[in-house]
Amino acid sequence: MKKKLIKLVSAVLALSFAVGMTTGCDLIGTDNKKDMEQVVAEVNIGSDSTALNKAFSSFGTTLQDGLADQMDSVLATDEIYKRDLVAYFFTYGYSYISQGYTYADTFETLLDGLVNRKMVTQFATLYYLNEGEVVVDRDNVDSRKGYTEIENSDGLRMNKEISVDGYLKALEGLSGDAATVAAYEYFLTEDEINYSVYQAMVSINGAIDSYEESIIAAEEEEEADSSADRTVPTGANVLSSNYYPQKTEDGEAVIDYGIYTGFNQVSDCGEYEKLEGSTAFTRTRAYARFINSLRQNNLVSDDEKNVFDIQSLGYFDLELKTQLEQQLITKFSATLSLDMSDSLEKGALELAYEMLLQQQSVSTSGFTSTMDSVSDTSFVLYSPENRTYGFVYNILLPFNANQNLVVSELSALYGAGTKEYYAARNTDGELYQNIEATDQRSSWFNGATDYSFDATEYDYKEYYPNSGSSYLFFKDSYITAQSDRGTEKGIDRYAGQYAYNGTVEVKDDGTYRLTPNKLKIDDFIAEMEGYINYMAGSDVASGSYYSGNHTWDAENGNAFYAVTPADFLDENNQLDYSASIYYKGTVNGVKNVDPANYLVKDQISYRVLSAVNELMFAYSTDTGCLNTYYGYSIESFESATSYVAEFEYAAQDIIRNDGVGSYAVVATDYGWHIIYVSFVYDGGAVYSQGFVYADRNKEGTFSYYFYQAKKDEVAADFATNRQNEVLTMLDSESNVSRYPNRYKDLSNLDA
Repeated sequence: MKKKLIKLVSAVLALSFAVGMTTGCDLIGTDNKKDMEQVVAEVNIGSDSTALNKAFSSFGTTLQDGLADQMDSVLATDEIYKRDLVAYFFTYGYSYISQGYTYADTFETLLDGLVNRKMVTQFATLYYLNEGEVVVDRDNVDSRKGYTEIENSDGLRMNKEISVDGYLKALEGLSGDAATVAAYEYFLTEDEINYSVYQAMVSINGAIDSYEESIIAAEEEEEADSSADRTVPTGANVLSSNYYPQKTEDGEAVIDYGIYTGFNQVSDCGEYEKLEGSTAFTRTRAYARFINSLRQNNLVSDDEKNVFDIQSLGYFDLELKTQLEQQLITKFSATLSLDMSDSLEKGALELAYEMLLQQQSVSTSGFTSTMDSVSDTSFVLYSPENRTYGFVYNILLPFNANQNLVVSELSALYGAGTKEYYAARNTDGELYQNIEATDQRSSWFNGATDYSFDATEYDYKEYYPNSGSSYLFFKDSYITAQSDRGTEKGIDRYAGQYAYNGTVEVKDDGTYRLTPNKLKIDDFIAEMEGYINYMAGSDVASGSYYSGNHTWDAENGNAFYAVTPADFLDENNQLDYSASIYYKGTVNGVKNVDPANYLVKDQISYRVLSAVNELMFAYSTDTGCLNTYYGYSIESFESATSYVAEFEYAAQDIIRNDGVGSYAVVATDYGWHIIYVSFVYDGGAVYSQGFVYADRNKEGTFSYYFYQAKKDEVAADFATNRQNEVLTMLDSESNVSRYPNRYKDLSNLDA
């Protein structure tokens, strides 16, 4: 669970200038070079020693004499130019205007944001030099590479020596943007620096793309029909926010990405993907327009003659400086967050747990509504006594159109919901025996987005070998993700190893010809149990068929297809839906897992849950159960539900009698339902040991999620408020100089 705390406005210069020029905005012209070079504000927090000492005192520390004596060498005055203010406006200003801000208020707000960024980075510089180390909250950095965990703490310590002498040596002989870049890099890991370089290149490619799109300007743009696109799992192809593509050269990991100008080969630009319709001709024209806009805005100097290598231009350092500045601001946010994390003491967390437990134990009405809110940050700690509730995943294998007609005819003939109707329905050879399960993920190939990839092309062996093909989905989640950078591989509660079940042919136009394998119900049961066993690592899933009179111990389904109306009556001569349960099974070991550890990824409970969830995405035509946390909430058997009678009976039956990890196949008027019990509440406290402070950092445990949720509730406000306190102390006339007359023309745009 990764979080970003402080969202100071982040300038993206390349894109902002591209937007400004392509939209025809005339805030910047070609004849105002001197105007745009005017300094509209200056920041140097070392100028006011009283304010600076007060800020350090608020952290419970003092500014060391050795650092104070070298303040003039350590801190240079940051100048904010009018062009910076205009660039901010291109990126963010219009959103303020749309909210009703005046131009004057908008530019003042944007200038305050620029000033605050400079004060934060300057204070972070002094703070880290004063501490002699960089320590951050591990839950607020995306890559842990370059850090070492601090025992008995949420902290990570950067693996780099920090000192005033080392800092000054890193800046020796540098000036301007190059010095600023080196200053920021001193406090960042290699991974964070690489990410910043990557982001700078992405920003510039994006700007050139915007010009090229207008050049390509296809008269008709064909788009894939996404009307029938199948839902994808939440979090699919979502990478860490600090992800960057890598490759290995001479044994070293380097960025696998480049800026495509058209004067180079796109194949040399790594994972950059050129626009559809892009040619060397359209790209070079777009790049020429981009360079021209930079010249117009005085971002390429007259003595920079070779503009074909953009990374050699001073402008690239300007863009990189912006990205590194954001990295340092983000890192300091994580440092502030650690102060908050360390203040979340054991007693306070245990009290928070006890208060929520007490609240839920005295109010259990509408319990399924409480269940429906369960998530990584919302918890069910108590369920009603003497009742059994649960969650189920539902895989619906539906009737086809002709079979639905047969069901309608039987209903008209016998009367829907009668014992005669159920007997006639279950014994009709045209119905359940001929339902065919087919892989529903065709739109993940041919829909608006192609999520598929051939595992064999990537030498990726983590997929179910008995499936019909080697095509998996969401490459970014399972291959691109780099676990050594702190990026979690995979998608939560989704195994990701079940390949498309059918044949896949790539056509000349890049689309796919798909032929799904068709599975009758017995084949599907075998397929499901096979995949569960594969993900569990042993033969743990097994079951038996209906054999009559509330028993399921037959080797085949013959008894199910031979029922009579008498089979649908209980001892009280009331309707009995048990004869609609075709098959029952269970996964050994799931019931033995402590609920507190149920979502720990190496537990059988999690592995099986993830496998069944994936099969639901692959086969079920009931889309309402997709992307739910545990599936459908089911009332205790003493209460009625809104589900169809046979489904309700089967779900309540296996929840109460078989428990978590059990499954059943039940016939309804919609077809076959494969129900898997994903979680059960037996009454009373759900977690026998409550919140366990020692487990708060063990990912997947209840205590981990509870701790993260409580931390998340207060972290953003804490860090933002802490930062604002420091900014208020430092924003003095001695530290910050603003020159409103130099941007008066911008403020007067309202007139």
